[in-house]
This record gives sequence, structure tokens and C-alpha cells, in this order.
Amino acid sequence: MSSRSGWVVPIDRVSPREAVALAERADGAGFRGALAADLFQPWLPSLGQAPFVWSLLSAIGEHTAGDLFAGMTVPGYRLHPATLAQAAATLAALHPDRVWLSVAPGEAINEHVTGASWPEAPERIERMFEAVEAIRRLFAASSSGRDSRYRGEYVTLETARLWTTPAVPPRVLVATGGPATARRAGRVADGLLAVGVRPDQGRRLLQRLSEGAEAAGRDPAGLLRIAHVNVSWAPDQAQAIRQALARFPIGAMRFARGDLRSPQLVEQIAALVGPEDLDERLLVSSDPDRHGELLSQFLDAGYDQVYVHNVGDNHAEFIDMYAARVLPLLG
Repeated sequence: MSSRSGWVVPIDRVSPREAVALAERADGAGFRGALAADLFQPWLPSLGQAPFVWSLLSAIGEHTAGDLFAGMTVPGYRLHPATLAQAAATLAALHPDRVWLSVAPGEAINEHVTGASWPEAPERIERMFEAVEAIRRLFAASSSGRDSRYRGEYVTLETARLWTTPAVPPRVLVATGGPATARRAGRVADGLLAVGVRPDQGRRLLQRLSEGAEAAGRDPAGLLRIAHVNVSWAPDQAQAIRQALARFPIGAMRFARGDLRSPQLVEQIAALVGPEDLDERLLVSSDPDRHGELLSQFLDAGYDQVYVHNVGDNHAEFIDMYAARVLPLLG
């Protein structure tokens, strides 16, 4: 498992059984692991799927040997931080030394469903960092056979212990594209999942991550640095453009989307998106060399690994092409 590139599961576009089969194909093709996002709804009605990520990752783990990465999971709305910690710990007990967890501030499309008040972005970030602290404390205490308690402004744990634990708890990363959040992640988290950024922006995120670690007296070298990269690949350039607009129009929406609440609303906004709105945040290219160049730029910037998400529906074809033409370029 020498590859430094992982595969992002198209969790909102394929059935759970197909996702497992594709993950097995990616594992056999040389990808180092599978990242699956924590969704309650797809971004578009036409995408059609939104399974429970923890069940899906458990099934994938039984058919693969690589890492299992819960991406952009959100503590405190649908799932309390203690429940997320329990889910991650159980998955890691089933698949030792393979499980990571990344937390994010969240988006209303997935989290508003409980009917709770949906806060402004600054509060969502505060909630996320309280959850990071609570989860890491719970992991540490439970691994030592002790109870954990936590009381913050937004998160409370009362006499909590995880009774099913792995020998080594999962690392808890912060998923972000913001420099201020990356710096704070360096102070308290186990690493960073960079999302929605170009390589030059990703480099700045790593600088802020290291600054935060050093300010807290931590060794930046011990932090895990992962990039999540969206691409649209097809054998034909016109097809690559069409699938980007049809299946991932949010990649061309140049505004914060954290308050959008329904796939139907996103679909209406997507009708306004055209090819001219696609920018370098989403590589749209039929040229494998350009894909290799993009991923190499993130690795050269200091990222340990890059997880790549192809936004089209040509999943098996994409996996096979990357195995033959892109992964060998990454060393």
C-alpha cells in the first residue's frame, strides 16, 4: 500500500453495494484507502443516494485492506460527539490501524433535519472544536479504562466511556479550507483535511497548521496532512465538462453553501451555472498528465496523501485510468 493517493467514494451516486464493489476495485488498483463523506441528503435529487456512512465504511472494510476515512462528519446535530466517537471506535476495533475521522462545521442540507436551530458559521466552528476536544478526551480516557467528562458551551459529556475500543484510537482531523481554522486545528487536532482549495491555498493552510501547533508547544511533524481534491475526468474533454456541470455544479458555485437546505433548491441554482463558471478549484480534464500534475502539486506542498473525487459517473473507468496513468506518477 505504497500509494499516496486515496479514492473518494461517490456515496451520493451509487448504491451501497456498488460502492463496496468499487472500493474493492480501487483497493486492488493501488489506491491507499477509501474516503466516504457523511451525508444525510445528496446535493442534487438526480444523484439519488445518501447511505449511512458508518455502515458503508464497515462493509468496505471487510472487502479491502486500505485506510477507511470518514470525511467531513459533523458532530452535534444529527449525531452527538459521543455517538461519533463510538462509531469511529467500533469501526477501528473491527479494522485496526486503518480508521481516521475528520470533522467539519457542517452544512444545513445534512444537519437541519433534526429541527434544531441552525447557527451562524462562527458558532458552527466553535461547536466543531469543542467536539474535537471532547472526542479526543473520550478516546484517551476510554483507552485507559476510565470515564470521561466534558462541559463546554455547546458540548456536554456526562460520565462517558467507550467500552469497545481499538488498541490505537482513530486520529481526529479537522476538515477545512480556511486558514484561521487550519491554525486552530494545529493547536488541538491530529491533523488537517484540506477541502476545496488549490495547491497554493493548500500550502498556506499547512503553514497555518504548523503555526498553530508550534504556538501550542506541539510538534507539527506529528500531524497528518490530507488533501481532498475534486476532479472531472472523462476520455473526452467535452464529456468531462458536461459531467462536471450535471453532477457537481456546486463546484462552480462561488458562494458559501452552508445554509442551503434542500437538493431541490441546489438544483434550481445549478440551472444558472455554465462552463465559464468552472475554475481551478475543480480540475476538468481528459488528460491524465494534468491529473498527475495536480496531485503532485499537493504532495510537493507537504501533504502526506491526496484523496481524489471524480465527479462523473464513470467510476470503474476512472479507477482503471488512474491506476494505469496517474498513480505511477506520484511515487
